[in-house]
Parts: sequence; structure tokens; C-alpha cells
Amino acid sequence: MSRSRPHLSLLTLDSTPESVAGARRHTAQVLQCWRTRGELSDSARLVVSELATNAVRARCGPPGFTLSLVLHDGALLVQVGDHDPRPPRPRTADPDATGGRGLHLVDELSSRWGYYRTSPRGKVVWAELPLADGSEPVTRTTVVDVRLPALPASPPPVEQH
Repeated sequence: MSRSRPHLSLLTLDSTPESVAGARRHTAQVLQCWRTRGELSDSARLVVSELATNAVRARCGPPGFTLSLVLHDGALLVQVGDHDPRPPRPRTADPDATGGRGLHLVDELSSRWGYYRTSPRGKVVWAELPLADGSEPVTRTTVVDVRLPALPASPPPVEQH
């Protein structure tokens, strides 16, 4: 059990394409302040970019989305919340398609990911990225079943000390 306190960053952004770039910049700056390794920052910026893009495209309900970054116990938890209650669904993209691979990238870069519904409407899509130290292989677990969207997975707990 770790005695270190988690690092936390919360940000609310408008539902505009420019906000996706802002979310990436914010992620890079926060991880630099937290003195994480460059590889984590690169992966985190890509995951944030994909999840923020999906949140901007959702545009259901009030405008805007939230970005939460939590660094604790050897992992970075990225959470992006929007007002669209529909679950995230990986798509099959044609080889020539310019989009449709975002959740596949999230799956490849994270040790696990999922979503949970928020009330009264909306959802948070989360991904956990391990701190790469090269000592142990990453055990991959995908925590979303798009066939059963009524059974969302909650994010991994962050211990409070």
C-alpha cells in the first residue's frame, strides 16, 4: 500500500476542436510539472486527444467536457467526461479511412480502459496508463464490453490517505 498522495488535475473545456489541442497541451504541462517520463507524456497526450475528440463530437446536452488526470501508485488515470450517455464504441476503419481508430489506440496505449455513466445524463471514459519503468510487462485488460452497454465499468479506485 502506497503512502504517497495522488497528484490531481481537473480541467473543464468548451466543445470546440481547439479545446482538443488545449487538452493535449494541458496534459503535457501537467505531466512535466509532475516530472513523469517522456514516454508517458507522449502516450497520455494521444489518449487525451482521442477521448477529447470523441467528447467534442458528442455534442449532446450542455456544451463542454471535463478532463481529469490522476497520477498515483504507478499509473496515470485519464478521465474525459461529456454529456452524451451513449457508450463508447470502437469502430472498424477501412485501411484508407482518416478516422475511426481512436478507441483502438486507447486500447493499445492503456493497461485498461472503460466508461461509466454520470447522472443525470452523460458518461466518463477513462484509461489507465502504467508508468513505464521497463521492469514488468503490462497486463492488458479492457474493461468495456460494447455488447453490454448497460453494464459500464467504473474506474479503478484511488486510495485516499
